[in-house]
Amino acid sequence: EKITMRLSVLNFAALFALLAPKALGWSQFVDCDATADVKEGPFGAPAFKSEVVNETTVYSLLPEVSNLKLPLVAFMHGSTGQYGFYNDSLALIASHGAIVVFPFVKSPEKDKSPFTTNTDGKFLVKAIEWAKQANEDPGSHLYGRVDTDKIIVAGHSMGATCTINAAHTLKSDPSTILAFAMHPGICGPFGPPPCPACWRSETLLEVAKEMPVFMTTATNDGAFWPAPLTAKHEFGCFKKAFGEPDEPVADDEIQNTAFVQFNEDVCEEDGEREPLVKDGGHNCPMKRVDGGAPEMSVLLKAVKLYGQQGGKTSSKCFDLLYGDNDVEGSLQALNVTDNLDTRIKA
Repeated sequence: EKITMRLSVLNFAALFALLAPKALGWSQFVDCDATADVKEGPFGAPAFKSEVVNETTVYSLLPEVSNLKLPLVAFMHGSTGQYGFYNDSLALIASHGAIVVFPFVKSPEKDKSPFTTNTDGKFLVKAIEWAKQANEDPGSHLYGRVDTDKIIVAGHSMGATCTINAAHTLKSDPSTILAFAMHPGICGPFGPPPCPACWRSETLLEVAKEMPVFMTTATNDGAFWPAPLTAKHEFGCFKKAFGEPDEPVADDEIQNTAFVQFNEDVCEEDGEREPLVKDGGHNCPMKRVDGGAPEMSVLLKAVKLYGQQGGKTSSKCFDLLYGDNDVEGSLQALNVTDNLDTRIKA
């Protein structure tokens, strides 16, 4: 009888551990796990909402089950971009414990036009300000759910330029904790695209003095120069901001920075987004297999590291992002990059 009772207690405990996150609300964040993080996270599938905020459409993804305030990820699409280019990966990020907001310049339909552009980041800033206000509004689905001390700006292509410029606008606000720019245009003044539709290396340097920075690209990105010259020029912009790898800019204020150039093998077209869009080269962040690997899976790790783990160097997230070859599963050990330049704040 005692054995039966003990087994019943153990079975209940196992069942509780399995169901508690979705039934009662997840009580703490979980460190990175290279295997588990490609699957839906413990916070469950997020609820999708669409709002019109002062003539701007903003989509939001909110995990339905959580007793925690969650970090906010503001993600901006590229030129002609659609939510459907990134939806799987953004939902996955939300399911691991984040609120995602996805602003448009004009509307989901009008943003499909190549003539609808924005590069100064004002729509990312607008979406963030709306989320902060909604967090204080008892009538909003975001009421009391946003950790307004943990805000992450991210984006792809045009949206990556927006990311750098929005982060610069917000740099004096300590609640902005990470800038993650994927395949931005070439830095100004000449670009392409040329200024004023550009970002500048000195702007990136100023951002990095206030928050960690990631810049990603791919060897087969031919968006701004024929491949592999786009990646070469983007790395040149990164070095212009932070110096050569063996002669970095001497400034104790610079936070962790990373330039990640994925190789052609992991950023080749796989047909998973067709007929909507091709997901190779410049569009590598649109991949949906394996948690959006290689790029969106790195964004998830960065969101967990800085939005949930406080940037701790002891976390598994830190190891996977910045660890060297002897760290299993790290960016360096995976052999998925042609150029990896990570610089850790002393």
